[in-house]
Amino acid sequence: MNFYNTNSSNFKQRYSLQKFGVLACMVLMLLPAISLAQIAPLKSTYKAFNQAIKSNDNLAKSTSEVITETISEKGATWLRLFFEDVNLGKNSSLTITSDLDGASQTLTAATIKDWKNTSAYFNGDKVTLKLIVAPGERSIGFNIKELGIGLLDPTTKSQCGSSDDRVDSNDAAIGRIVPIGCTGWIITNGRLVTAGHCVGSRAQIIEFNVPKSNPDRTIVHPGPEDQYPIGNFVSPYPGNASQANDWAVFTASANSQTGLTPIQAQAKSFNVVRTDPGSNITITGFGTDTGIDNQTQQIHTGPLSSVNNTFVRYRTDTTGGNSGSPIIDAATGNAVGVHAYGGCSGSGGSNSGERATIPAFWDAMGLGGGGPDPGNDDCTGDVSSFPFVESFESSLGQWKNTSVGDDLTWTRNSGGTPSNGTGPSSAADGNTYIYVEASGNGTGYPNKRALLNSPCLDFSSLSTPRLAFQYHMLGSAINSLTVEARTNNTGNWTSVFSRTGEQGSNWNTADVDLSSYAGDSSVQLRFNVVTGSGGSGWQSDIAIDAVSIQNGSGGPDPGPTCEALNFNDFTVNPFSNQDRGGTASITNGGAALSMQSNTWKEIALSYTVTASTVIEFEFSSTSQGEIHAVGFEDDDALTPTRYFKVHGTQNYGVTNYDNYSGGTTKYTIPVGNFYTGAMNRLVFINDNDAGSGNNSIFSNVKIYEGSCGQALAESVANQESVDPIFGTEGESNDAFNVRMTPNPTKGSFSIYVNSGTKGNVNAVFYSILGRKVGQKQLRPGVNTLSPASLSMNPGIYLVTFDDNRGGSTTQKLIVQ
Repeated sequence: MNFYNTNSSNFKQRYSLQKFGVLACMVLMLLPAISLAQIAPLKSTYKAFNQAIKSNDNLAKSTSEVITETISEKGATWLRLFFEDVNLGKNSSLTITSDLDGASQTLTAATIKDWKNTSAYFNGDKVTLKLIVAPGERSIGFNIKELGIGLLDPTTKSQCGSSDDRVDSNDAAIGRIVPIGCTGWIITNGRLVTAGHCVGSRAQIIEFNVPKSNPDRTIVHPGPEDQYPIGNFVSPYPGNASQANDWAVFTASANSQTGLTPIQAQAKSFNVVRTDPGSNITITGFGTDTGIDNQTQQIHTGPLSSVNNTFVRYRTDTTGGNSGSPIIDAATGNAVGVHAYGGCSGSGGSNSGERATIPAFWDAMGLGGGGPDPGNDDCTGDVSSFPFVESFESSLGQWKNTSVGDDLTWTRNSGGTPSNGTGPSSAADGNTYIYVEASGNGTGYPNKRALLNSPCLDFSSLSTPRLAFQYHMLGSAINSLTVEARTNNTGNWTSVFSRTGEQGSNWNTADVDLSSYAGDSSVQLRFNVVTGSGGSGWQSDIAIDAVSIQNGSGGPDPGPTCEALNFNDFTVNPFSNQDRGGTASITNGGAALSMQSNTWKEIALSYTVTASTVIEFEFSSTSQGEIHAVGFEDDDALTPTRYFKVHGTQNYGVTNYDNYSGGTTKYTIPVGNFYTGAMNRLVFINDNDAGSGNNSIFSNVKIYEGSCGQALAESVANQESVDPIFGTEGESNDAFNVRMTPNPTKGSFSIYVNSGTKGNVNAVFYSILGRKVGQKQLRPGVNTLSPASLSMNPGIYLVTFDDNRGGSTTQKLIVQ
């Protein structure tokens, strides 16, 4: 297999489109005459350009600079810019805006690298460039070396039979690849697929949510927020052109406007299978056509002609531009291959593409499964030598994805998963792990199941068999991971291990006692994952690694460890500007923190608070002050909505647990029910502005995910429906503070205003270009809003908050 990386100097050494046409023709002459690759390159020309835009380095260091220039090319249907000698510093930026439709793209030093020193496609013949030079940055600017210009497109058309039966379609998982003029689509693990003859330096951008074309057939590009620069690809075709090799798997960088990858933004993907398709095949893609339908998304279903282990052939209408479309089994909606060639005529013939059963194609997609699809979930093989260990470094080994009773496949991966806020960042052992990708509404979630089966395990000689593995369950919508067992390929599956909900940002260790199966000659295990539900169901990637089955000793699965903090391991520091006149000391061998008088303390503790995070502690006091509380923080400013008050005279913080009445009281608080996020300190409060004499002792402080023993699990479960109750009194030195969550958001979101804020807060919403889109008056506490009520489309917004005391802050909000 040949590996190609488009992050090279392809753009600097780019052939003219005419030369590419000659090369394409030479390749196609080698292929059967009836099978024509179905590309539709954008009709365009490229013009040498030499315009430098540079900063004025004579300005004072504290002065910012804005440089505006206009680029136009009369008669162009679209424009694209190519840059060289680019320097955008650390904080400077370039914004390009179409004069025709107002679509804009903002590039920074980081994102312009992803775009390989090029811009998105902009509709019309004129764009405005706005270079914003940050204060103190020097030699900021770039040179426009070349201009891509869209031309009018002559009419060409072909299809199966005497009529074109395609109709409009809007499948969110399918995009248009330009300037080559092909189709690409998203699969369940976030990678993308197209035809092999569509990749190379001509495949530069994939566009989603493509609008209708102009009446003269000239195409219209979506806004930059729906354009993604294509990165690496895997395909044997460029080095060995043949129909059996005409497939490609590629990646695309996150969008420069939204920060989202295609699978995150589109929330849809195709499940790819190797089972035989049914009697009808659907093709959806961006084929050529007349008028406003030209190279827009259309769909048609036609009869299957034939299928083997390499090719699928069908009488389904396609035209130029359909190359790379998914071959969809109409009966199931699953993809079975990639469309590449047109061979239909009015009287016969068939269109065709490569089937997913091609081993190299399947491996490149990274969808797991080393051998052919077994067709059932029976175990095979006979593992009798232990320990039996698998870390999935080169394949799934003897573990297999099943085709019975599940919706998704387990996928090998290294590094992070495609979805932000879920999945591990690296393997627990070696470089590779396996996981279930939950992205894609209707395909990856809600409540989609993935099963991974073991080979047959012979425990005849084992007296205390055990299963050990590492598991990772991070995400706001984590559902469940279960290990199940059965014997002799018969009977019901029995659960031997189960975890539900988020389990933290680190890998966790499972140690499962299988002694009840000791002496059995045929035992089968399987990992059973169910993805999340609701609008954020895509945030439920679950991973496993370092699986080991061996003869061992010991008791049953101990569950998560619940060790108390040892304060001797930390430095206790004053917090914010509130620590005045009090003292604190570590007691009870490090298990307790004793605080006297007016004392606010913190310890450095980096911890990602998830929806399942719990803090447990014991509290005692001999004298009541104003505030006795504990909570997480991510900076040195006061955030009362994060502090859980258990005692005191002041109505401050989260007051749901303000019930201390004497002695030593144990508190188990589901923090994730109130807030989540990355924190860097744990705060302990013993406040008494009015005087001295109050005290607090916080002891046996534990922080964990989910549960820590059955009793505590039940205690937390009983509190999951609790609504936050916020105090109405603030501290006199509270910083002006607001928080928006969730962020990014796809639906409603909440703005938390400091409960100590006097009066209302004015929130003004601006587009990333500074256009005011809405305004709301917010009350202290929780304010729930929706993008629709503010007429906010998906994109990035800046929200400015002003209180009635001169306080002001600006935050970024991403609407997906």
